[in-house]
Amino acid sequence: MARPSVIPGIKERLEIYLDACETSYMRQPEESRSATIPATPDGKVNVRAVAAAIGLKTTQEKYLYEREELSTLVNMMAEGQGLDPIGSRLTQDAADKATKEKAVLQAKRLRAVSQAAVEAQSHFEELVRTIEELSRDNQKLSAENVRLRARLEAIEAGIYMPGAE
Repeated sequence: MARPSVIPGIKERLEIYLDACETSYMRQPEESRSATIPATPDGKVNVRAVAAAIGLKTTQEKYLYEREELSTLVNMMAEGQGLDPIGSRLTQDAADKATKEKAVLQAKRLRAVSQAAVEAQSHFEELVRTIEELSRDNQKLSAENVRLRARLEAIEAGIYMPGAE
């Protein structure tokens, strides 16, 4: 024969405990209220302390994480008192992982953009050198063109005789 579930008994003890926590919380002056549910230093529900407060064995703490009907009771109360709910570390870890992945992707993009900028700068410098070289060649050709026109004009004017140089 199957053992009867321990969850209804745990739920009953949890409801009584949470009611007492809520009563204690509401008795505090509104402007200076602090959480009456056990909390970790970083503002999360201290599940181990809640489990101990309602008389759970350490092997039964997992029920507060795993059983939605139990974690929901604690989470509603915790959020009302400004604490992060049970399991928030898992969602925080997932958010941290997503943030790390975005940072890695951003770093890859930054490296690619940086490499592209270096290549573009190198290409730009090469184009500047080419332009400068072509400008010098153009100046030489312009000077040669002026000389040849002057020579042609001298030949046409009869001042200069080709081959008499």
